[in-house]
Amino acid sequence: MTAILPPESDGVFTSFAWEAVHVMTMGLLFAGEKPSLGKFWRILAEGIEPLFAKCLDISLQKHVPYWRDRVSAIMEIEAGTLSAPPGSRAGLSLLARAALWERAVPENEKEPEVAGLFSVFRHSREHYAKITASLVPALSMLTSGPLGKSLSPDPDDIEDDRPIATVDRVLDAGGVLYLGLDALPDPQVAGSLGALILSDMAASAGRRYNLDRSGDEAARISLFVDETANVINRPLIEILNKGMEAGIQTTCAMQTIADLEARLGSRAAARMALGNLNNLIALRTKDQETQKFVAEAFGRTTVWETSASFASTADSSPIPRFRASVSRGLSGRRESVVPTEALGMLPNLEFFASLSGGKLWKGRVPILLPEAQGRRLFKNTGERR
Repeated sequence: MTAILPPESDGVFTSFAWEAVHVMTMGLLFAGEKPSLGKFWRILAEGIEPLFAKCLDISLQKHVPYWRDRVSAIMEIEAGTLSAPPGSRAGLSLLARAALWERAVPENEKEPEVAGLFSVFRHSREHYAKITASLVPALSMLTSGPLGKSLSPDPDDIEDDRPIATVDRVLDAGGVLYLGLDALPDPQVAGSLGALILSDMAASAGRRYNLDRSGDEAARISLFVDETANVINRPLIEILNKGMEAGIQTTCAMQTIADLEARLGSRAAARMALGNLNNLIALRTKDQETQKFVAEAFGRTTVWETSASFASTADSSPIPRFRASVSRGLSGRRESVVPTEALGMLPNLEFFASLSGGKLWKGRVPILLPEAQGRRLFKNTGERR
């Protein structure tokens, strides 16, 4: 979840958001519910109280005999002394259960899941809303409209017969997962969704590596990221850096280095991301900074120049004496293998490529025509025969 939050200089609010999601996740699992984006948004919008009450009941049932009678007694005797935290919507019953759990459950037996929810419950609701403010808009984008049902499916919804897919299931089945993020009309939602899926991909790669399915033993996974500047985040950089051990081979397509800088917040971060890409295929680009990077990646070479000169002289005497001289020279200078100006003049589908192992190529992608050498490759409708 923190991967879809806007970047910060110190990361304080990102840390608060991580803690909030962690507490909600542990609480939902403790209550026997499956975490989802929709449930996270509902808890942040409506408050932690319903989930906290459910977890309290489970813990009290486990540790405190006759806890319902004791809660009733606390409600009758201490009704005037029980007070809710600032901004909380907790009723008297929840306050009594929280007081009983705090008093009656031994310290060494208190579940960390309930303790985390108790800490949030005691926190000022207004202050808690401020420190998690960056999380609410991100969740709202991913839980509104049809997108909410797609990303937070309900297995018990009999009206929705779509199969529920996860990244792990697709990888284990050797399937293909295609995501059209529709970035043109709404780049913000597309960027958040892409970053979320890439984060899940990084987590799956970590699980594969931890299960000893790494190196040559790992089945190959091909990850293609188009318009990388729209979705790149820290998990994608980690995939580029360490994903090969989990069998992930990544191809990233992008326009300019400036796009990466704008997304990641600094030139150093953009260079770090580019430094994890082993191969470089460069088509036409007009951006000077990108041209310099490509020329730098292709390296420099020595260009040799030869020169020759011939000279002859004759004096003015009746029988002139002739003199002649011949000289040759060889000089070298260091130049870029691919001149920057050449990158701005490449025709369509022509490219320069620097592949792993130091191999340099100049190539052209062939264009398939409807007819070639008298043979039709496509039907009239555009479908391949």
